[in-house]
Amino acid sequence: QHHGVVCYMILWQKFVKFLYAFCFSASYINITNLSVSGHRMRHYKPVIWMILTATISEVRLTGGVGPWEGTVEVYTDGSWGTLCDYDFDLKDARVVCRMLGFGREIQFFPLAKFGQGVGKSLFSYLSCSGNEQNIGSCGYRKSTCSHSQDVGISCVRTNRLETTEGIRLIGGTGPYEGTVELNVNGQWGTICDTNFDKHDADVVCRMAGYTRAIQAFSNAHFGHGNGSSMLYNVHCSGNEDHLDSCGSNGWFSSTCTHDNDAGVACLDSGRKSISQGVQFVGGTGPHEGTVEINVNGEWGTICGSYFDMNDAEVICRMAGYSRALQAYSNAHFGPGNGSVILSTLKCSGNENIVDSCGSDGWYKTGTCAHSTDAGVVCLRNANKYTTEGIRLVGGAGPFEGRVELNINGQWGTICDNSFDLPDAEVICKMAGYSSALQSFTTGHFGVGAGPIYLDSLQCSGHERHLDSCASSGLFKISSSCQHSDDVGVACLSGNRTDVVQGVRLVGGFKQWEGRVELKVNGQWDTICGYSSGFDIDDAKVICRMAGLSTSGKVQVFPNAYFGRGTGPVLLSGLTCAGHEDNIDSCGSDGWYKTGSYCGHQYDVGVSCPDDNPFG
Repeated sequence: QHHGVVCYMILWQKFVKFLYAFCFSASYINITNLSVSGHRMRHYKPVIWMILTATISEVRLTGGVGPWEGTVEVYTDGSWGTLCDYDFDLKDARVVCRMLGFGREIQFFPLAKFGQGVGKSLFSYLSCSGNEQNIGSCGYRKSTCSHSQDVGISCVRTNRLETTEGIRLIGGTGPYEGTVELNVNGQWGTICDTNFDKHDADVVCRMAGYTRAIQAFSNAHFGHGNGSSMLYNVHCSGNEDHLDSCGSNGWFSSTCTHDNDAGVACLDSGRKSISQGVQFVGGTGPHEGTVEINVNGEWGTICGSYFDMNDAEVICRMAGYSRALQAYSNAHFGPGNGSVILSTLKCSGNENIVDSCGSDGWYKTGTCAHSTDAGVVCLRNANKYTTEGIRLVGGAGPFEGRVELNINGQWGTICDNSFDLPDAEVICKMAGYSSALQSFTTGHFGVGAGPIYLDSLQCSGHERHLDSCASSGLFKISSSCQHSDDVGVACLSGNRTDVVQGVRLVGGFKQWEGRVELKVNGQWDTICGYSSGFDIDDAKVICRMAGLSTSGKVQVFPNAYFGRGTGPVLLSGLTCAGHEDNIDSCGSDGWYKTGSYCGHQYDVGVSCPDDNPFG
């Protein structure tokens, strides 16, 4: 009663592929006396193949929630019957859905999922290409199955080409984020999170009308969804417009529970940038504080783990500042608001926005809490340098004193760890002086107030600004630093290159003898002669500087022989060779480096040769 070609053939086992192709090229082959290379086929075990076609006048789906799904029943030769699920696939389902007038197939289901059909199990091993208009045009075999193997299918209930009728995100702070729910034939269901990633989330967000995904979530991050778990093992490239174009294990193939519901956070506008604003909270001004990023209208923070100056540079640039002064972790300015939305930021420092930096991903913050919130201090002005000003406080004049730096409108000091003369040279240049006379530690000019900005300075002395010197970093101060460790400097005032601006002999009986006093920065001060620290060679240079002769007898008088001076003791440990024109060229312990033992009781005096004419 079946119409079409019936081909009975015995395949010789050594030539299975050849004879199989040969069989399909003929309408009918009489193989009774067929021989190959003199061997009669009857000596070999036969395998019977039957390829059938039939006329199917009607098809229906029973047992589903609507006519678009159910057990497949076909009408042929005056009766209804079912299809066996052997080798049934989506191509076969596509032809059945086409016959029913639906847009496309969604899934097929074996083992009588929608219940057992009527009549007999008619056909098995259906072999449609998917392009047929009627399953009667597909090859098949006569079924020997029971109704427990009836196949069922689900079709798109409209003439749409897409499986889903809608998509929504639930459980988030807005419509742009939440557990993913898909509407298929009027029923809402979820996606299993197995292998669900950012690429898949991009497609989901695009389907929901958003520009792109911010992040993909698993383990029902936004809570359990509704209905059944519809999709499993989704693997999109990220460029698709619909999940139908992505690979997966197929619709309704998931065995996941709602504990594995996938979620997404999408960018909620036409913007390409995820971060929509940055602000700092808890600082002394808008230029510093705990970092908060605005994403989808909600403020959140950055985890301080691995947060460094490169990251801070990008944050400050986003906030409209020229550069970062310091990066902080562990909620230095206090905890921020909202969620912790970024961690393990990996900026190079050249990016214009944190979107361009590496990270663990938006909202992928692990165990980070607000106790680890990152903070920054940015340079509030567009100056090239960090400081807005420098001053020397507590000295005898503006050329010396405790060093204070103005940063973002606040004056602060420098800790004296490793502070030396090359560091002082740079500070004096910054203050407008030609060079440094000396560096001072341990609060020599008194203690300052406000923050201690710098520690462990390591200048070469040739830099024009402290920004170019190595240090522990702005605000990165040793726990041992106190204002009792504030540094000071003495600079050479004016544009002179010689430190000593004059020399005089005071308190002697003649004009060519007396206590040695040097004029430095407009102030007259003395030289320490403690423990034979001043000799005839030193005295010769003093006489020469005073315009007196050195050709006769030169004498040294220690221990304030000509009386004690006032003001600072300028020099000790002088080691002149005797031929120098100025003591600037002599060795010494350094200007103002006279030790606690050098009081005015050790002021030195000299007597130059008495053949000096005085007008």
